Amino acid sequence: MCWLRLSTLFAAIITLGAVEPAVVTRVVPQSEALDLRSTGKLNLKAVPECSALLASAKHPGVFWTLSDSGSRTEVVPVFADGGLANGRGGVTLSGVKNFDWEALTVDGAGNLIVADVGNNISTRKELSLYIFKEPDLFAKEVNEVRKVSFAWPDQVAFPDPDLSHDCEAAFYTNGRLYLLTKHRRDTLTDLWCAEITPEGKQANLRKVARFDAQGMVTDASISPDGKALAILTYRNIWVFRLPAQGEDFFSGSALFTLINPPVQSWQLEGCAWLNDHTLIVGSEQGDLYTIPLARLAEVK
Repeated sequence: MCWLRLSTLFAAIITLGAVEPAVVTRVVPQSEALDLRSTGKLNLKAVPECSALLASAKHPGVFWTLSDSGSRTEVVPVFADGGLANGRGGVTLSGVKNFDWEALTVDGAGNLIVADVGNNISTRKELSLYIFKEPDLFAKEVNEVRKVSFAWPDQVAFPDPDLSHDCEAAFYTNGRLYLLTKHRRDTLTDLWCAEITPEGKQANLRKVARFDAQGMVTDASISPDGKALAILTYRNIWVFRLPAQGEDFFSGSALFTLINPPVQSWQLEGCAWLNDHTLIVGSEQGDLYTIPLARLAEVK
């Protein structure tokens, strides 16, 4: 039995005896859904199915995106209007696979992290994080890519009958990587901290919280000033003011809106910050939507 399976078994035994975190529930204001109007269009040949958006830390005004299962092993630089930032297309990650790429974030050391964590029917026993230096816009390939594997410590059945071990959202704050699960039988999400040692090949996961997102979580993003967390679902957007200390991300001041995308472009799976006051959201169908925070309502 390999190390990963042994560690997963031991973690599952410990987790089964642990107390699940209480569900954090917020009461949202009664309001009409925000009608979304496209403000940009991705090149569908370069980005067949936008599954993540990330503001570049290296190239102002540029966003990295990627496509999910079965697509090329590329990250693609685009502008807010969807145009290709290099006029060409994606930057290939060499020596890796795209089983189901679903999230993209950046750490504090100039590295991008691609999360191969899609798990639609909860059958995967190993998921992957690909870590690499943010490339130049005109690079064709990234050759140095670190792979870090993990499994959900509390998943003991494959497939999971509750379908609660899919994941499409990752963010990095205060030196730590966090993942948010996407549930298919309820509107909850589990927040996990993925602890990665400098040389380790496996990440250790620790469940931090459980939140009723009132929808299936498809992306998450930290604001440029590091003070706010945006969470996207197919049905709504949350923005939380982050605490000065600790990991109580869901209980502080918050903004919220229901969203109503066009029927033909409903599959919203990418979310990034255009600036500290504006979000940009992308659909798998290639539309981009700009959403000022002023359009969101305060959560009591």
